[in-house]
Amino acid sequence: MQPLKLELIRRIRGLKLFAESHDQGFCDDESAGNWTWLELAILENESATSPKLTENGVELTWTSHSNELCCADYKWLQGEVFDESRDFLSLLYEGNVIAVRICAQFAAWEIHVRNGYLVIDIGDENVKRKSVNYDQIVPKINRIDETLRQVNEITQPAFQCSLPIGFYTAGVIEKGGDKPALRVLSFAVMDKVHPNKKPCEIFDIIGGTSTGGLIAIMLGRLRMSVEECIEKYNKEDLMGKVFNHGWIKKGLNFVSGSQLYNAADLEAGIKELLKHKGLGDDTALLNEEAVDEDKTHPCKVFVMAVRRDAANNRAPVFLRSYSNPLDKSLLPGVKIWEAARATSAAPYYFEPIKVGDYELVDGGLGANNPLGWLWTEVLGVFGASRETACFLSIGTGIPPNSPVPKATSVPTVGTVGDFASIATNSEITHVLFHGLIDAFAPKPVTRKYWRLNVGSYGDWEEEKGVLFMKWKKLHKDDPKPIGDMDDIDALEALKDMTNAYIKENDTLIGECAKELGGLV
Repeated sequence: MQPLKLELIRRIRGLKLFAESHDQGFCDDESAGNWTWLELAILENESATSPKLTENGVELTWTSHSNELCCADYKWLQGEVFDESRDFLSLLYEGNVIAVRICAQFAAWEIHVRNGYLVIDIGDENVKRKSVNYDQIVPKINRIDETLRQVNEITQPAFQCSLPIGFYTAGVIEKGGDKPALRVLSFAVMDKVHPNKKPCEIFDIIGGTSTGGLIAIMLGRLRMSVEECIEKYNKEDLMGKVFNHGWIKKGLNFVSGSQLYNAADLEAGIKELLKHKGLGDDTALLNEEAVDEDKTHPCKVFVMAVRRDAANNRAPVFLRSYSNPLDKSLLPGVKIWEAARATSAAPYYFEPIKVGDYELVDGGLGANNPLGWLWTEVLGVFGASRETACFLSIGTGIPPNSPVPKATSVPTVGTVGDFASIATNSEITHVLFHGLIDAFAPKPVTRKYWRLNVGSYGDWEEEKGVLFMKWKKLHKDDPKPIGDMDDIDALEALKDMTNAYIKENDTLIGECAKELGGLV
């Protein structure tokens, strides 16, 4: 294409690519994604051989459309319309050239194109453009300064579980065990948004880690309401069967080097959930071709696990109900029960699970708070320019402070627990990303991130001892205990804490629900 003149650029109302193309005609696993596509790019001038870059290094390329998967015959396909709703036209300058780039990723993938047309809609009048400046948020750097200040304040308190939900609307559910807080808080928000809607009908993507990943599958892939999820996840139906060992049995298992709980009980409980929803044990997590009753694609779901052989130098493993064009799934054919079992395989609690060629453990080791991974996933699946409506982070409770243990010749159970709690600190992720999301995510410098988490810092007294030897211990600036992952006896107290938290934060919950309600 010839270099563009300024008078022409000003009159362009939109453009669209049509191309006659095909791929290699075969693939080993169609569920692993489509890896051939066509892009539009802006070049600096007619002699340029690579796309133009913005001042801060953003490459000016946009996906037009993908090839038909596993098709050996040439077919005419059309791409997206690039009009005023996209930033493409606003980034064209005099002398620039519009180019088409054909793309194939991974070995043996091919793309063949023999004809193409770039249709340009040119009006009689100049079109008023919105300026695009990827550096607009730099003057708002004070938001980032505040974020870093808060990160520096968090040095010793160790946190665990939380449950984020939200992009354009998106959701992530973090590691939490049998914690009713995340379910009660979910219900409180959903009831204000739309009492008759399920989370999968409001959120476009929900992800999770550990038992939070199991809940993500229940809400998103199995399309449960919050009430149904509570009913099926409660201690009588699922977690009560799994965490039913007394302290004596747990102690014997720990001393003998065995896992604290039987993974077969967890597997049986998960498969019972599938049976309840009319699905078989072989049902795949991938569900990309399905559509809802309104003919839209269903809520996307991902859960996270970690490779047991490379937990220290590899990113967590994504187990998805959809394909991410920028990140090929390691296990695209994973079954629903395998994904739920893998993300829940907390070390010392359950045995790892072998899926394909990989042995997987609980994703909490690399993504106890998967909020950052959610944002990365959203950018890859929906695109960097898609406006964000709401991230909602629902925590499962702030645990008590865990000090950095002193060195000892023989590590104790408490020492191991303290190090584990510090390593899986999820609150730092929240503090870091809440400012980044509000400031940088599309629709910048507007609030789009909310977090609800039971617990607070402050002073409280604990009664110790027995009979006439009772005494009170003062805890200063230390959250009250919320119970361990398998502490079923602590559930009622945590429910009370959660209900009190909901009353105290009714305004905050209402603000978030109002934002979500506008999307229904």
